[in-house]
Amino acid sequence: PRPPQIVTVPRPPRPTFTMNKLHDKHDLRLALKDWIREFGEEGPYEEDVGALAKYLGRVVTEERDMFKAVAVVKWFEWIIGDFADADARFEKKRWEEALGSVKDGVQMAAAERGLGEVRFV
Repeated sequence: PRPPQIVTVPRPPRPTFTMNKLHDKHDLRLALKDWIREFGEEGPYEEDVGALAKYLGRVVTEERDMFKAVAVVKWFEWIIGDFADADARFEKKRWEEALGSVKDGVQMAAAERGLGEVRFV
């Protein structure tokens, strides 16, 4: 008899964010900071917020890296507060709404995986 054939299945591609295909936490932090700096006074576009929420949802469901998703959300929250404290013209309310949408996206992905409530502390 012939030995069993070993089949190697490649891993699915890692979820990426932006056209630059970012996936490293450090690069994501820099991109978020640049985004907030650029659009701080007018607030984020809904489609950009949706893209971030979708990306982090994929980090939870596909990459299975809850730590990374929570770390990016916490950084997003911190940098919003930092910009809000430094500039009275910063559109804090719209950015905080964006943060809420991103957190909701991570919560939904966690629920899809059968995980409990995510605490962003």
